[in-house]
Amino acid sequence: MRRRAAPYIITLIAAAVVVLAGPATVSALTTLEGYTSLTADIRNSGGGDPSWAMDNPHLYAELMLRSTPVADLETYLKLWTESNRWVDDVPETWLFLREGHMRYRWEKAETHLFFGQNRFWLNSPLLDVVNADAVKHDDYGPRAQGVRLDFWDVYGHSGVAFTSERSDYFTRAYDAIPESEQAYYPGMTVGDTLASRTDDYSAFRVTGAFPGRRGFYGVTYGRKDYIRYSDGLYHARPDLDYDQVIAADLELAMGEIWSPLSRFGRITWTTEYGRNLSGSLSLLENPRPNGIKTEIRDFGIGHAFRFVGSYERYGSDFYTDGLAAGDRRDLNDYSKWYLEGRYRVPVEAVNITGWVLHAAPDHPGLTGYAKSVGTIDEWGIWSYVEFVNGFTGTVEYKVYEDNNGIWPGLFFEVTGENRLVKLRAQFGIKDIDSVYEIQAFAFEANVNLSDNWKFYSRVMNVDEKTESRQTAFMQLRYLGWTGAEFFMEFGNGGHSDELVRDGDFVTHGSGSITEMAFKTFLRIYY
Repeated sequence: MRRRAAPYIITLIAAAVVVLAGPATVSALTTLEGYTSLTADIRNSGGGDPSWAMDNPHLYAELMLRSTPVADLETYLKLWTESNRWVDDVPETWLFLREGHMRYRWEKAETHLFFGQNRFWLNSPLLDVVNADAVKHDDYGPRAQGVRLDFWDVYGHSGVAFTSERSDYFTRAYDAIPESEQAYYPGMTVGDTLASRTDDYSAFRVTGAFPGRRGFYGVTYGRKDYIRYSDGLYHARPDLDYDQVIAADLELAMGEIWSPLSRFGRITWTTEYGRNLSGSLSLLENPRPNGIKTEIRDFGIGHAFRFVGSYERYGSDFYTDGLAAGDRRDLNDYSKWYLEGRYRVPVEAVNITGWVLHAAPDHPGLTGYAKSVGTIDEWGIWSYVEFVNGFTGTVEYKVYEDNNGIWPGLFFEVTGENRLVKLRAQFGIKDIDSVYEIQAFAFEANVNLSDNWKFYSRVMNVDEKTESRQTAFMQLRYLGWTGAEFFMEFGNGGHSDELVRDGDFVTHGSGSITEMAFKTFLRIYY
């Protein structure tokens, strides 16, 4: 069931936009714009059934109201509606207040009061302890809301801070809360009703520079407050139910600080150290809440060689569930190092890159990821060549190894382009010499048929040990109308949007095949 955003923030912003956009003043600038799109398609269900059927046409529209009623103040609202949303076999037309904000800008700062927008990036240099995707609460687009402040050049520092909530509420009678938990609600008594937000976020990042900008430093902080739900009850433990992390980072231009190193370039050395301060760690006997990553880049020998290297190590309790991305949480209890070298052939347009990576759990079998994957080793080489007449080529060979086996892969690509056409051909082999080996070939063409007509197509063939499958996608687009666009499609573009590197179609056991569907799109802007 779709949960609504916090009504008071949405109501406040929506009312402000309407009220402020209404009065006409000399300095006011108000725009109302949007588009309407109509989609219709006919498809064959396959499986030996030769018949074709037409799906119900789908109508979608967006309307955006933007106003600057006074200098430095901007208000914005977006509404969208769509028809033929089938709910319990009943077609419905829905109208959504999708997103909005009020933005005020000063000389050295600006603030946003927003809902339905992803304004949670902090740009942590190495550790990414607060991940925007983990905070935005995506549901056909971000639906969290909050307040964000950005500032710059304030006493030599810049920064950002936000506070947000995840739109999830519960209400419950006080006497329905277990007696062991009633103490966490001082001032409440029998007959009172509790109303609480479940997921709230707060975070900030502040950065500064040393004299001469030969070094930079920063601090990042994030916190998530939540309430656990189990057995049909909300269990409130404010002393435990929060994720909290803090990190500090330092960047030094070693080649500029110590002149003997300048012959090797700027030599940027960056280190970030963080610590998990979450409430649940108090329940652990020996928590391992620390994490560190250090990296050297911009190191070169002459004009041809460049090198990058990094080392990172994380305690088993460093990355949190509420603030970090899933792939980051997999690094808990791991140590990892990475080396990369790049060589640019003098005079010739040839680039060669090689790399090696090693990651291992500090305590094998401690985490689920370590049990499944274990020690990771990867090495590879990549080469890029520019030929004559607008053609380029890429070759990559990579070997990945973990507890489950050794998985070599080979990749080739050739591209060519002129003012009329752009072509791209790829060939790849995944998991060479294993029972899961896959060979894939793909071709992509983008053709300017005329000033107004564009043709785009992708075809791909995938061969496994025991089966083969194909997919095709074509699109014809017309650009001759002012304020409108029209295009027709065949197939499913999602099957081959990354060609032979597509993770869904080019994978062992995929049951996808060419989708027999013709689609027509018409979009009108106003």
